[in-house]
Amino acid sequence: MTRPELVFLHIPKTAGTSQQNAFALHYGSENIYWIGKDCRPNIWRYPRAQIGERCVVGGHKRLSFYPRRLDPLYCAILRDPVERAVSLFAYYTRPDLAISGRDRAARTDLLAKMLAKGIDPDSMLNSIRDCRPFRREISNYQCRYLSRGRATLAAVQDSLRSHDYAIGTVASYERFHRELWDLLDWAEEPPVRVNRGRDDYAADYLGDEALVARIAELNREDQKLVQWVEAEHRGLWLQLRDAVQRRRQLRRLPLQPGRRRARQWRWEDAPELWSQRAPQSLKWPLSRMMVAEPCRLLYMPIPGPADAAIQRVMLELSRIPHREAALALGIDRVVEHFCTGLMLADRSADEIKVIGASTAYFRFAIVYEPIARLVDIFQQRFVELREMLPQWPRLYQLALAAQRCAAPDADSGPESDLDNDTDPHHHRDLDLGITFRQFVGAVVSGQYDHPLWRRQVDYLAWANTYSRLYRPDQLAELAADLSGIAGCEIRLGVTGDNATVPRARTENPTLACYADIPAGQLPPDSEQWREQLVDDAILAAIKNYYAWDFKLYNRTADKTREGVQA
Repeated sequence: MTRPELVFLHIPKTAGTSQQNAFALHYGSENIYWIGKDCRPNIWRYPRAQIGERCVVGGHKRLSFYPRRLDPLYCAILRDPVERAVSLFAYYTRPDLAISGRDRAARTDLLAKMLAKGIDPDSMLNSIRDCRPFRREISNYQCRYLSRGRATLAAVQDSLRSHDYAIGTVASYERFHRELWDLLDWAEEPPVRVNRGRDDYAADYLGDEALVARIAELNREDQKLVQWVEAEHRGLWLQLRDAVQRRRQLRRLPLQPGRRRARQWRWEDAPELWSQRAPQSLKWPLSRMMVAEPCRLLYMPIPGPADAAIQRVMLELSRIPHREAALALGIDRVVEHFCTGLMLADRSADEIKVIGASTAYFRFAIVYEPIARLVDIFQQRFVELREMLPQWPRLYQLALAAQRCAAPDADSGPESDLDNDTDPHHHRDLDLGITFRQFVGAVVSGQYDHPLWRRQVDYLAWANTYSRLYRPDQLAELAADLSGIAGCEIRLGVTGDNATVPRARTENPTLACYADIPAGQLPPDSEQWREQLVDDAILAAIKNYYAWDFKLYNRTADKTREGVQA
């Protein structure tokens, strides 16, 4: 990331101090470099070494002060040139208007210096004539600030052509506030009160026609600039050459806790937050492995009741940007399409080699009892959500084939196109559903590969390299282990039925009286039938197909907690 990411061109008397305070509040003073506060105001060269990696720079310095090769978002606020001139004159000549004693003393010293340069506190017209520094500061000064050349509207437009910028006005400050807050992803707050030049002290000056005419004469280009922004851009001249990339960079800046906007994230926002995922170079199953830095955790997700809670913990323990958005949009969906930094596949080849060879990482996974795993899938997808099966083509095709509504096509496989399947009888059959025996038969046939029921040993190749494998009824132990590693309390958020997956009854298979009952005819209470689905034939088929998964699960059940790395 290039720094700074944002430069505020603080034109004097245009509400810039309020912006300085807002930046410090949201990013912390350590991330802000302000000319006149962090260094003397009369420096003439950009202080690159002092600025370092600070993300926001601002102060009373013109665009020409900043190197052309910088590529931040440039921001500024414009003001009616007559009102700005009157405000500046009052600042120089009326210390009594200061709010604090300290400010009053500073302005008294400034007045003494300006008196020596010819300013007349009793006459602004005389001051314009006799005080050259003051006259220069109110003569097309806003164009001078935003231009690398002449002080004209045309020069400003030319100077800013190759930059990103947000130029607002005092008159339309609410829009500037709203758009900038949105770009920076700041929590919404009421706009600051800005001085619009109609306070009591300004009334006499603004009522002096000769004075107003003289100021207007000196600010013809400034007047064009302000009118152009107000009339043609409705108070905000905003240019982002690559809006998605600029928003992504700005929203990665280190906001203070509680300062980020609470948003209703939409999938359309995702490209603004993370870069698109390139074609996978890391092969499955390692492409699915999650990494939580700096805790040095490696987790292999296997679809099951505990997976969602553990993925949330990995997300919270990571340092990836926009974690709240990833959670709201769906972790699985986000990491499939975008490079977030949460997946091992997001690392470079060299980084993956280092992680793979390191003994400092705690590698873990959840291993499910094979029968209970199939019962869970059957209950969730083919019983409770069977009306939604058309949204999952592979599951839908399995159900149709199991009902003998469509024979499995050995040539096209389970991913057959269903677009031409318009038989309404198929959808009526979803009311009835399939039986557990039909589901198991389709699974063990091998024709319907799916991550939900894929063999766990395939996910856990090189299982001996894992620090610990857990069962679903050992999540309390997992939470304790993760808490010790992370140095904070970890709650997995899996309670009740999800904490311990019920096992199907296999001790007396003759009691499997619901094995051949279609999903739509099963009792509403799943506890009445979950443990009465497996008979001898079903048990044999599952044990044969998942032989290695049974061995893996049994080994996990016997494994002690020795060797857990803290």
